[in-house]
Amino acid sequence: MSTPRSVAEVIRGLDAEGLTSLVQLRPDLAVPRPQSLDELIERATGQASTHLALEALDSWQRRVALALAAAPDAVSTRRLAAMMAVERGPVEHALQALRRRALAWGSERSWHLTHAARAWFGAWPAGLAASSTMPMDDADIDTALAAVGESGRAVLERLTWENPTGRVAQADRRGRADSTRPVDQLLHHKLVRPLDQDTIVLPREVSLRLRGGRLFADEASPVVPPWPAPESSSVADRAGLGSAFELVSSTEVVIETLGRMQPRPLATGALAKRDLNVLARDGGGTRRTLFLLLVAERAGLIASTAGAWLPTHHFDQWLETDGWSRWTALRQAWLALDQLVDLAAPALAPGNTIAWARALRRLAAQQLQSAAPGTPVTAERLAERLLWLRPGWSRIDLDAHCQDLTEEFGWLGLTALGRRTLLVDADDDPGFPQPVTDFLLQGDLTAVTPAPLQADVARAMGLLAERESSGGAGVHRFTAASIRRGLDAGWTADEIRSWIREHSSTGVPQSLDYLVDDIARKHGQVQVAAVGSVLTVDDPVLVDAVLGHADAPVLGLRKLAPTVLAAAAEPEELVSFLRHMGLAPVAQDATGARFTTPAPRRAKGSGPVRVPETASVDARGVVDELLARDEGHKHQIASGNLVQTLRESIGRPGWWVLDYVADDGSPRSAEVRVLALASGTARLMKKAEGPFTLPVSRMVGVRPA
Repeated sequence: MSTPRSVAEVIRGLDAEGLTSLVQLRPDLAVPRPQSLDELIERATGQASTHLALEALDSWQRRVALALAAAPDAVSTRRLAAMMAVERGPVEHALQALRRRALAWGSERSWHLTHAARAWFGAWPAGLAASSTMPMDDADIDTALAAVGESGRAVLERLTWENPTGRVAQADRRGRADSTRPVDQLLHHKLVRPLDQDTIVLPREVSLRLRGGRLFADEASPVVPPWPAPESSSVADRAGLGSAFELVSSTEVVIETLGRMQPRPLATGALAKRDLNVLARDGGGTRRTLFLLLVAERAGLIASTAGAWLPTHHFDQWLETDGWSRWTALRQAWLALDQLVDLAAPALAPGNTIAWARALRRLAAQQLQSAAPGTPVTAERLAERLLWLRPGWSRIDLDAHCQDLTEEFGWLGLTALGRRTLLVDADDDPGFPQPVTDFLLQGDLTAVTPAPLQADVARAMGLLAERESSGGAGVHRFTAASIRRGLDAGWTADEIRSWIREHSSTGVPQSLDYLVDDIARKHGQVQVAAVGSVLTVDDPVLVDAVLGHADAPVLGLRKLAPTVLAAAAEPEELVSFLRHMGLAPVAQDATGARFTTPAPRRAKGSGPVRVPETASVDARGVVDELLARDEGHKHQIASGNLVQTLRESIGRPGWWVLDYVADDGSPRSAEVRVLALASGTARLMKKAEGPFTLPVSRMVGVRPA
């Protein structure tokens, strides 16, 4: 078997498993779907796809690829390892990884880097110039180095490792041995050579001699930096569950507050800074609140309409699920988040997306999963691991981003007390508090909920009481305003008392009964009808009080009967005026039916944004299709040409796979039988559809099905 002379020959010689592995490692090769094996090879050897593949290499694989670019072509594994001053085994392992990605080809005795990969490393890979046409031997180099002295060596040291070129005037001069200028001496002894009129270059053999034959000044680890030794995780696991439950509870509170505020978005679509600061009172700080809002938006729990930021209908569905399901939805949304928690940027602005933010979070989550339970997790070690895995990320401030990521880990409960928790890889509920229907009612009219309330109970509690705190033990307080809110929503005093007794596990304080009775007695003493408006009063004494108010003339109030007043104001304005007086009016429509509190506004959300864990490329399907087409192409070559193949298939049993170009120019494939062929047009029978005609000029290939 002949040795492949190019990576194209290597790819063409791969079997189905090898091609599938290549497409899985370089999914961009299948997008858009290639129409032939030749097209796949062209992409794999092109600069765009090669650069993507090199960016995806870890630090060690990239170091070996750089060594291949700097070393002479057809270098052996043993020689390459010696030039890198490392053991042979890790180098061989990296070379095989490069070969699987079609970035290099060869064998133990002779390795080659593709032209596109070599070009990616620039003109001076590893700071080395190209091989000299007339290289100096080691003895001549040592003699010349002794002649130029320390001043000349100082110039050479600046050119040894990073960039072998330097700018000097009249670089193409001959130089003199007796000159006092170091560059003149270096030129004379050929330790540097002119590249052009203003540039000198350090010859490759001189550079390697100064380096002691090594390609790199620093050492590189062939393995990812390890995590610290794990510690006991039981306490951290319990604390992580508490943090996760707190996250779910805080998200619910912040979204409910958002629904009551209904803040208007800015012209850019962002949330105003002042609104974010108000929400931060319930979210545990501005930064944590912004994190909750970003995750909630990605999960489809909130959305911006033309006039306000609002909860969505999906939020109501989310509330119906248990705590574990709620947290899982938030975790998936966090993994799909393509924004950073940046307080300097406009909150929730549509244009805040960052291309690498999602990849950063997902790789960080994978690294957290690779740690054993109880492993100490620090931002410094996380940054080291991420930088080893993605050396291209050195362009961003990875240390700062890893500080933010470890903070997000803590909010999610993935870490607690600085250690990894069981929530990182939990597939089932690890012990989230189950929803309850009861609460502990105390004498100060507060209701303590030691666990999350069942959805219907939570909705009623949110209507009849004010939330004072959330988390592991939520606290609500029954107040005059909250009881009035329940009455406005259509509840009666008996229904409120009955509901409280049904769900309180500690009895009902007498003071709460008094509060409900007092508010209910006042509620409805005044009714407002929408006929301009009409106000009816049960107590005649209140009529004089209303008419005697300073704002009564402004509202156009006048007495129609001992207990009936008319007003020029709208019912909403009149109700507000009466409540300002300390009364509790009930609004009615024209038929006398009582208005109740309308359902809360909801935005039209599309639900959580689903982002696949990996690129959705059917690598095996792509490969099978390419190999089948390639086999059909070979069949056509063997039989002469496409027309001859079509003619021979007429009347033969079985179906044929035809690749052709559709009317819109898109590539298509179909199973057909050839019925007739004449005047450059074929009459075909498409399987399960029927006959059709197609010009031969639009056919790409045909092969047995």
